[in-house]
Amino acid sequence: MISRLCSSAIVGAFALGVSLPGASAISAQVVDAPQFGIGYVANAPDQMAGGSAYVILPVAGGLGLYADAKFDIDSPSKDIAFRSDLTGAEVRSSEEFTGARFLKQEFSYRSVNVALVRPLNSGVTLYAGGGMAWGENYKLYEQIVGELGYALWVVDPEFDETDVNLMGGLILRISSVLSTQIGYETRPKGVTAGISLRLPRW
Repeated sequence: MISRLCSSAIVGAFALGVSLPGASAISAQVVDAPQFGIGYVANAPDQMAGGSAYVILPVAGGLGLYADAKFDIDSPSKDIAFRSDLTGAEVRSSEEFTGARFLKQEFSYRSVNVALVRPLNSGVTLYAGGGMAWGENYKLYEQIVGELGYALWVVDPEFDETDVNLMGGLILRISSVLSTQIGYETRPKGVTAGISLRLPRW
């Protein structure tokens, strides 16, 4: 429910920014040449690595495109208990793991997104869009052997997810060469944060 409200608010704000004559007039004064940005972006807490780029053109008062790709850098595949030679289905069907007890599951996400960009003034730019998110499923089991137990992480491809991601937020000017970014995403749910270089200085 919260994600739907946030997404609706972002899309509504973008539409308002595009349609308001005042916003167009301000943007027309600011965007008089192509403007570019490139930088780092994350979707906390699940995707802490990523890159972004955007371009704003002096069209219709200032319109542009934004794109990013984000990744999980802390998936269970990096855990010492991860077994790359097994899958969840094999653990559940193998006699070797008859006593294995399921503990929990996690998803490791990667995503690609695109969005429309609209500068509202020289310091604030609005973006809204979406893309696709792919979640790789991992399951944690505990295997008891005698009086000892050990944990094992395995991939479980049959439970992988592919979902539509909705996103939106603001790009805020820090200086003539730097901007920050703050926003919200629905898949995986999280807060978008980033920093980018403004090219050329503007």
